[in-house]
Amino acid sequence: MARINWGRLILGSLIAAIITFLADGFIHERLVRADWSAVYAGLRAAEPTPHGSSMVYFALFELGRGLISMLFYATMRTHFGAGPKTAVLAGIASWIAFSLTGPAQFIPLGFFSTALWIKVGALQLVTSSVAAIAGAAMYKDPAHTAAA
Repeated sequence: MARINWGRLILGSLIAAIITFLADGFIHERLVRADWSAVYAGLRAAEPTPHGSSMVYFALFELGRGLISMLFYATMRTHFGAGPKTAVLAGIASWIAFSLTGPAQFIPLGFFSTALWIKVGALQLVTSSVAAIAGAAMYKDPAHTAAA
């Protein structure tokens, strides 16, 4: 069984997290802002005011998302081989956990609309795949790193 190169995994996780953090900021602030406004109006709630500490929560979420994506990649390499195809599969697996099924539980509660879920889910499928490919490009097996 292959061992995980934790240093490279963390590096890849950070790269993936930066990409998803920036992409999610763009998606939510630019592309689906009107959908969020409609959700808040439906809840009769004031939209949250932006503040720096909220970015810490988003950053932590994206760090977790990047780490899970790279853990999937590192373990999937033994079955599917190294490369972008496996990275995309890892990105899709993390997308299912974070972007598809996670927000779905908030739809019946009124905290997320179906339209918003579909739009964000489709956009995050792309960003999750791109982030996983970029993070996976940093990953090398421990034996490969020692030989280089």
